Amino acid sequence: MGLPKRFGLLLFLVLWRLFNVFLVRTVHVPDEYWQSLEVAHRLAFGYGYLTWEWITMIRSYMYPFLISILYRALAVLSLDSVPLLTTLPRIFQAILAAYADYTFYNWTKNQWMMIALCMNWFWYYCATRTLINSVETACTIIALSMFPWKESRVQSVRFLWIVGFLCMARPTAAIMWLPLCLYHIKMSSEKKKLLGQYVLIGSVCFTISVLIDSYCYGTYVITPWKFFQINVFENVGITYGTKHALWYIYAALPVLLGVYIFPFLLSCFLIFKGPRFFFREESIMLVVIGWTLSIYSLLPHKEFRFILPLLPLLIHISFACLNLLNFIISSTMRRSLIAIFICSNVLPGVFFSTSHQGGTLPIMEILRDDITRTNTSLTNTLILTPCHSMPLYSHLHVNTSIRFLTCEPNLNNTEDYVDEADQFFANATVWLNNNYINNEKVTLPTYVIVFDNIVSEISKFLRSYELIAEVHHTYFPEWNYGENILLYKHV
Repeated sequence: MGLPKRFGLLLFLVLWRLFNVFLVRTVHVPDEYWQSLEVAHRLAFGYGYLTWEWITMIRSYMYPFLISILYRALAVLSLDSVPLLTTLPRIFQAILAAYADYTFYNWTKNQWMMIALCMNWFWYYCATRTLINSVETACTIIALSMFPWKESRVQSVRFLWIVGFLCMARPTAAIMWLPLCLYHIKMSSEKKKLLGQYVLIGSVCFTISVLIDSYCYGTYVITPWKFFQINVFENVGITYGTKHALWYIYAALPVLLGVYIFPFLLSCFLIFKGPRFFFREESIMLVVIGWTLSIYSLLPHKEFRFILPLLPLLIHISFACLNLLNFIISSTMRRSLIAIFICSNVLPGVFFSTSHQGGTLPIMEILRDDITRTNTSLTNTLILTPCHSMPLYSHLHVNTSIRFLTCEPNLNNTEDYVDEADQFFANATVWLNNNYINNEKVTLPTYVIVFDNIVSEISKFLRSYELIAEVHHTYFPEWNYGENILLYKHV
């Protein structure tokens, strides 16, 4: 492919991901705000809320630090409006994802693989979100395109710079890259020289990461070690739910791949049956996938997004099977099958990107507009939803008093510990009486945000409030969520 065509492809992918930014207007998980934008907002503007992860120093500041630089630049130019604060980080995320898609094509030399990656509904759903998992996936794709799969390139170490910073920012990234790095070293004829390069690059990445984290935390800290202590030794992940050991196999992979799960399983069968059907790359990829899923399956807390960085390898293996169909079916039939596989991603992609869990963002816009019309120093807000259900100061950008239900893990090993959110949903009336009605030290909040499923239970408390906004949130409410989210204002 000539330079003009390559530039045209990259430009198309950038436009595709920019469209992605404005189509996706729902919330996936709290981390896309509370581990990135909220932290960056506090760094840049001096006010905001830090979750327990930042108090215990288990998170790396590298990603929020970069966003905070953007925020400070906007503030200097007096351009720090909420639309820019919330959209520009996603635009940069879109450019990173587009470049990752581009490098994936350069690596695979297969336009159908690239289209499958671009159209994968879950990657489309997550690619432009300000999630560290999205950054990890994009950087993993870029690093995989640099990885020396061919023996002639075995001395190349460019990918190590990306892997080094990834492992510092996201320690679990080391799980996937460990077998690849061992394979890289094994294939080298100059192992001592290569090991020296590993040590050098690793030391530089470690030093830069520690400097950034120590500067932002205000004290010397090695966040990957803190992360290991809290998540492995103390196993706090179980606070946020546990799943069956085989959940990644029977639930996460089918969701991530969709109908591609069928060619993937067939490819796995053929790889086990005999390597003569495949190049060595697919066998290595399958080992990496198996190893990563095995380690992740040992961890009780599981989420779909945790295995998102495996997506490029999963697609690569799936197409290894589809490529063999050239010898069995006509090229027209093969293209039709691929088209079906790709189009099957459209419906879930559109639904989850535009409808499912889409109420919390517009309700924050309505709240911000109403607050800015009054004296912000005189307003305060009470959010009675499951903790971290919505963004906060990054989407308000006003220094007003806000209280929400917290859900910190039991880090102090308190006996019979129940977090604040569970206390509220166990008996909302008692919680409100203890914290507001019978508490003379506090005044009633100006605003109350709540899901409709809890309104009848706290109707007495809401008598002095008027409903000023109701926004649809989801058709399939789970746990303590409702179909609609409501905003009340004190009268």
